[in-house]
Amino acid sequence: MLNAKTNLIVAMLMLTLVAACASATSPAVAPAPADKGPAAPAKQSWETDWDKTLAEAKREGKVTIYTVLSNDPRRGLSAEFARKYGIELEFVLGRGEELTEKIAAERRAGLYLVDLFVGGATTPVTTHKPAGFLDPLKPLLILPEVTDPKVWYGGQLFFIDKERQYVVCPILTASNNYNSVNTDLVRAEEFTTYRDLLNPKWKGKVIMNDPSIAGAGARWFAVVADQIMGLDFIREMVKNEPVVTRDQRFQAEGLARGKFAIGIGVQTGIQAELIKAGAPIKTVIPKEGGWLGGGGGLFAYFKNAPHPNATRIFANWFLSKEGQTIYSTTAVAESARLDVPTDHLNKDDLRAAGVNYFMSEDEEFQYKMRDYQKTAREVLSPLFK
Repeated sequence: MLNAKTNLIVAMLMLTLVAACASATSPAVAPAPADKGPAAPAKQSWETDWDKTLAEAKREGKVTIYTVLSNDPRRGLSAEFARKYGIELEFVLGRGEELTEKIAAERRAGLYLVDLFVGGATTPVTTHKPAGFLDPLKPLLILPEVTDPKVWYGGQLFFIDKERQYVVCPILTASNNYNSVNTDLVRAEEFTTYRDLLNPKWKGKVIMNDPSIAGAGARWFAVVADQIMGLDFIREMVKNEPVVTRDQRFQAEGLARGKFAIGIGVQTGIQAELIKAGAPIKTVIPKEGGWLGGGGGLFAYFKNAPHPNATRIFANWFLSKEGQTIYSTTAVAESARLDVPTDHLNKDDLRAAGVNYFMSEDEEFQYKMRDYQKTAREVLSPLFK
């Protein structure tokens, strides 16, 4: 009896030992992994480039811009860019020729203080580029919404230099606002064609921006003389003794107050301020047509820029829908971006269907305009005697 009981205990111990050994040698079953959801998509190359550039840009802290821009766009761009990226926009204000002299003097002294020029087309393409001041701007562009040709008027982001690399034109404003009238003095039927400027009624009552220096007056003179009416027309117009000025504020306010009936090449930002304040100013599209231009919204990138990464961020942002909307709103100019709203603009100033527009933002024509500045001095000389 004892032996049978002992044998039973031994058998049970053997079975327990076998079960334990089997458990020790069997592989452990890993618990099912927790569901973490879909994996984050890998960043595209432009996103990696953007993030790296932005980190460096914040360390640089600012962008230095030499410009002709008026107060409102400078304030609008500065405030939003600082809010969005924490980067300062430092503006140095002056006319194109003055800023060119400043840059040349700085470079002779071995100083590289400027990142971008923002202004009209003539200065960067006929002065800065041939002087070797500029680096290509096109390689700075990162954002797909900037490089996508479908968002731009004419199916491209337009560079005005022949290399299509240096000077970019994101604004394409119709020349409608180059011919302005005081509606208290000029009835609609009295200015429908450029030839109406020869009417003796307007003798001494037309004020034009000086076409002998870079600016709106020079563009008006060059396009009208070269593409629309011919130089002889302007010689005839001079007999009507238009007043020529370089003082843009004086010109716009003189038109607003009725001292002058017609303004040629009035500074768009100042004119818009006065219209908003209730000035009786209206723009006119003569039946012969007009042209498209970038106004003061073109820009170029300087060689040895002191803040290259911050400049790259600003260039992309300025060309984005957000940046162009701010500029268009504050400068009162129509963007070349097709997705930028225009409800803040005077409908009479928008690019109009059926109008014959000459594309004036082109390097070859910029040189013509420079030559026409010399011609203007000769044609207008009777006014200065």
